[in-house]
Amino acid sequence: LLLSFFYDTMLFKNILYCFCIFLEKHEEHTMEQLDKIDWKIISILSKNARISLRHLSEQVYLTPPAVSSRIEKLERAGIITGYKACINYEKIGLPITAYIEVTIPPHVRDEFCKYVEADKRVLECYYLSGDYSMLLKVTTPTTTDLDAFLKLLQKFGRTQTHVVLLKIFSRDYDLDTI
Repeated sequence: LLLSFFYDTMLFKNILYCFCIFLEKHEEHTMEQLDKIDWKIISILSKNARISLRHLSEQVYLTPPAVSSRIEKLERAGIITGYKACINYEKIGLPITAYIEVTIPPHVRDEFCKYVEADKRVLECYYLSGDYSMLLKVTTPTTTDLDAFLKLLQKFGRTQTHVVLLKIFSRDYDLDTI
């Protein structure tokens, strides 16, 4: 009887331990779970991902370890998905930006997605509702390169291309307004 109790207790502890590990690895945050400090951290990082932990902690009135812990939780939850530099593609030899609408049959969607994901010219790809199935944002060095890419895409379906003549502005959502 004592061995049975010991075994059941150890089994329960193991199950509880595994469950806790599972919860840690699958921690989900929703908007309702974010407090004002989380929102402030997200807002500050969205404007300047290179801010030092010390300066960030000063702005949210927490210690650097506390801020670091919050950032790690936001990363694990998939709210913060990465940090990157904003590149002016024109200045690095890629002056042509275009948005391409593509209509494809449903049975080729997976193949199409793999194809465009592998092509370095494609910066973004969206699956849409409406007349067109997909929307691509691409950048190329020349209109000749864009035309060659369009010919490859037309093997999948119908395309309609919008070449950007002038970028008026670009911005991220102002998270301070939420």
